[in-house]
Amino acid sequence: MFFDQQIALLNKEVESKEAAFRLLTEEFLKNECVTEAYLDNVIKREAVFPTGLMINGIGVAIPHTDSQYVKRSQVGFLSLTDPLPFIEMGTRDKEISVSLIFMLALKEPHEQLQMLQNLIEMFQKNGVLEKLRDIHDVEEYRMILQQYGLE
Repeated sequence: MFFDQQIALLNKEVESKEAAFRLLTEEFLKNECVTEAYLDNVIKREAVFPTGLMINGIGVAIPHTDSQYVKRSQVGFLSLTDPLPFIEMGTRDKEISVSLIFMLALKEPHEQLQMLQNLIEMFQKNGVLEKLRDIHDVEEYRMILQQYGLE
């Protein structure tokens, strides 16, 4: 359900986190998962509640916004050729370099906490972030999700 549209953009070069959010939002819009207001609200929320995490030396971000901007739950994935600066979750100004982005578009508010917990649990497994960073096709991505019970 959360990954059924297989929104996975691999090894993309983007100039800013807003551009990264735009790429994923375009995929969400194509698949009728979000409203037109989704992107602006992800950007606003990220400015107030940063989502960057540094796990085992690899930067990951989990941007999202309120469920009112979501039509159908979906998670999008973007791996970057060059890391982007994000503010670390729980801080106001600690910048980290992020290479992997999991953008959440979740229709039901309770889904957000569960998905965040599931993703963070997966991220903490030995070697999974390295695998995600190094994949080159969507099938590899799907196999990793299946391996960790997310698909």
